[in-house]
Amino acid sequence: MDTGLILIKKMSQHFLHIPALLEAKEIESILSLSANAEFVDGKMTASMAAKEAKNNLQITATHESLATIHDILNHAIQSSPLFNIAALPKTVYPFLISKYGKGHYYGWHVDSPVMGQPPIRTDLAMTVFLSDPSTYEGGELLIQVGGNTTAFKPAKGDAILYPCQYLHCVNEISAGERLAAVTWVQSHVKDPAQRQLLYQLNQIHASLYQQAPNAAETNLLLQTHSNLFRMWADL
Repeated sequence: MDTGLILIKKMSQHFLHIPALLEAKEIESILSLSANAEFVDGKMTASMAAKEAKNNLQITATHESLATIHDILNHAIQSSPLFNIAALPKTVYPFLISKYGKGHYYGWHVDSPVMGQPPIRTDLAMTVFLSDPSTYEGGELLIQVGGNTTAFKPAKGDAILYPCQYLHCVNEISAGERLAAVTWVQSHVKDPAQRQLLYQLNQIHASLYQQAPNAAETNLLLQTHSNLFRMWADL
């Protein structure tokens, strides 16, 4: 696994906005493929209480276009230093492509702790926004941390990455249509505080490296980051 350190966007302890995860041509390809896909009731992939909260559509798992969409999205996340350094991904769940039209929503819920066959532990969730926010009303991703709620409605191609333990929802759509890709990640480091610390050390090392790449302090910080990652890695 590549653990090279680079200077990247500041990450909250709770979530990370990844701008332009997808390039314009990748977005257009996904939109074109989705336009001809078969969508089914999203409740089919929900479990427990989430089934009652979920009111959307998603591309059927057997549709031929889904494999190509997965290839585009997987290439994007594999090519994203920001995603890889923040998530430290071990396994990424196959993307779901969801569609919200007028009246659709996803009520407050917590994602399942384990998903898939073979099963993965869901440490992180990620929503990739595929629709221009000016083309639909409502549809914000809301994440609740303690007594605070943060709303996200970024540009198309952007993504929001966040730990799965938080309550979250998608506001009801009042006009237009919202298309998004959603996945879950089992990280090599399952503890959110440890992942945050590794991210912060990455930031500091990148800054030092730009100023003095061969300094003893720069190399010591790189060594510390590597040793902590080695200590905490869940293989």
